[in-house]
Amino acid sequence: MMRITGRASETPSRFGRAALAAVVATSMLALSACGVETVSERRKATITLDQAKAQVDGYLAEIVAKLPVEPLASRSGDFVDSYCDSNDVGPQGRKQTSRGYGFGDVPLDRRAESAASFRTLLMAKGFETVQEATADWVKLRNPENEFVAVLSGASDDSSDLSLEVSTPCLWPKGTPSP
Repeated sequence: MMRITGRASETPSRFGRAALAAVVATSMLALSACGVETVSERRKATITLDQAKAQVDGYLAEIVAKLPVEPLASRSGDFVDSYCDSNDVGPQGRKQTSRGYGFGDVPLDRRAESAASFRTLLMAKGFETVQEATADWVKLRNPENEFVAVLSGASDDSSDLSLEVSTPCLWPKGTPSP
């Protein structure tokens, strides 16, 4: 039996070991978010926000060219920039951006054909399935650069078919903020 004397004991209690293990496990999960293993890796330079936007537009153009449906507008909407959320452990100031197209009310057979074309094109480029909870949307991620592409409304004719490509967390100017 351990005696508590008001100083740190050399033998940690079971509760202390369990608490320490929980903290270490939680820290490791948080640090592995977004494919980054350590906070110091998150301080590394990234591509700039402008370079990321050009890459998003490149992916969008390539995807739209292969889909059997046409977007409602000749150019997708504005980019949506946002700071990385609170789940992003690491230095503050990194951002993500995304842009997409809307296709409107597309017949169900064209939606299925679009989803198949979307999946085939991106998987050939190295993208991997992230999550496909239902057949209504397809979410793919490029493991090399962490860009994500989502086709929503693939099997649900009660919502519009839409496409979005988003970036990973990155430094707006490519280097960490001071």
